[in-house]
Amino acid sequence: MQFNDLGTTAGLLIVATAGLLGTVLGPCLDWYVVRLGADRPRRGWMSIVLGLIWLMLGGAVILAGCQRIPYVDPDTAGRWGRLGYHGVLMALMLAATWYDLRHTEIPDGITVPGMLFGLGCATLSGDLQMIHLWMDWNPVAEHLHGGDVVIPEWIREHRHWHGLAWSAAGLACGGGLTWLVRAVSGMVLGREALGLGDVTLMAMIGSFVGWQPVLFIFLLAPFCGLVVGLLARVLTNRPFVPYGPFLAAAATVVLLAWRWIWLFPHNAPRGGFAVRNLFGDAVSLAILSGTSLAAFCLLLVVVRLYGAIPVRGHGGGQQETPELPPDA
Repeated sequence: MQFNDLGTTAGLLIVATAGLLGTVLGPCLDWYVVRLGADRPRRGWMSIVLGLIWLMLGGAVILAGCQRIPYVDPDTAGRWGRLGYHGVLMALMLAATWYDLRHTEIPDGITVPGMLFGLGCATLSGDLQMIHLWMDWNPVAEHLHGGDVVIPEWIREHRHWHGLAWSAAGLACGGGLTWLVRAVSGMVLGREALGLGDVTLMAMIGSFVGWQPVLFIFLLAPFCGLVVGLLARVLTNRPFVPYGPFLAAAATVVLLAWRWIWLFPHNAPRGGFAVRNLFGDAVSLAILSGTSLAAFCLLLVVVRLYGAIPVRGHGGGQQETPELPPDA
């Protein structure tokens, strides 16, 4: 059964069940982050947030078809499995965000098991991908206008190897790009602005979504950083905000808007510009990768300037922004 075969009532019931399940399992996530050393959240906080996140994910996937791509058509088990798979990712990102906000570090106890889970499930299922590892995207564009889609035979015949390959490629791309930005930040800012926790967080996210979405996450992270940073400044008057929440927010946006990102513009004329076609040309892909890195470096500069703003203390005076060590 496909999601678009469900009636409105059935879809709403399933979405509500997903939100309720998140609320029920929230205390387990609460317990786990406390075991890792984080401060205990306010009672019920983790349950409410996880329930809302899963409610939002279920609504976007089941009711809005946010991950429905014409040439990525998992079977019924894969379709429902992918929903649960991304639900686990959202829970892990919530745990990492909470820990990072409280302790300015992201423990391996969250990201390493997450990577192993992402790789393992992708390999065992072979049908959890949001987009295939690699295809000739130009014939795919023709398919959207009535032509034939060309999916490599090895993807059809060896789906488990394909699952391992796209998950491992996402892990390597996410972790590798973040490590590269971490190195560049040492030259741009005079110190390492990203910690190894941010590297492993992006590697974990990449293992769940694949390498193409990772590039969009890097592009969106600066904009999410501005929003999260301003909210943190207004609500908490904090002189800094760690980078993990920016990455988690950008990954959430990509998960919930993947169909419209990848197929933009959906009504592109034959031979015209389409985002998906950038991934079928080496030069275009290099430009997109460079733009993603440049956008993330811009985020580092903006956050450095943000941290230089004096923070008004409780006594009415101003205090200097402290120099903080990079995330662990």
